[in-house]
Amino acid sequence: MKHIYLIRHAKSEWDEPYDTDLDRSLSRRGRIQSKALRDYLKESRFEFDQCLVSPAERTLKTYSSLRKEILRFPKPEIRENLYDADKEDLMFVLHGLSSSTRSVCLVGHNPSLEAFGSALVLGDKEQSLFHKFPTASFLGLSFSDDSWKNLSWGSCQLVVFWIPGQIGKE
Repeated sequence: MKHIYLIRHAKSEWDEPYDTDLDRSLSRRGRIQSKALRDYLKESRFEFDQCLVSPAERTLKTYSSLRKEILRFPKPEIRENLYDADKEDLMFVLHGLSSSTRSVCLVGHNPSLEAFGSALVLGDKEQSLFHKFPTASFLGLSFSDDSWKNLSWGSCQLVVFWIPGQIGKE
């Protein structure tokens, strides 16, 4: 059995100057969301063998906030191809994982995480499993095969979908 965890970065800052979209960091609300997610994950006991993180500042800061107090989480592997990925790109990334990897966490962006998570459960349809996939959301899926190469649309079961409490407007 394999486990896939998806984390959408916490709320980013739009009002501060930044050179490129990759440079946008977390807003005050995003830091609060990160702490709420960290508290949830600290209690939950989810574990990842690998964590693949988009190179965007907001994804790096979100995961860094989690690792600050959850030492069981692995060092992040920054993957350039997660930044502007679509669901097929994310599937390609997971197909390339070693079969010794039991669980993986992707820290990335919408709309790709929502589309990817939905398609893994519902099949390759243009519909969403979620009413919304807000910032700092955590999705856990299970896949009952021993090879990542056999991961396909509709092959996963939903384990958990957690969203931070209402902290201002999304």
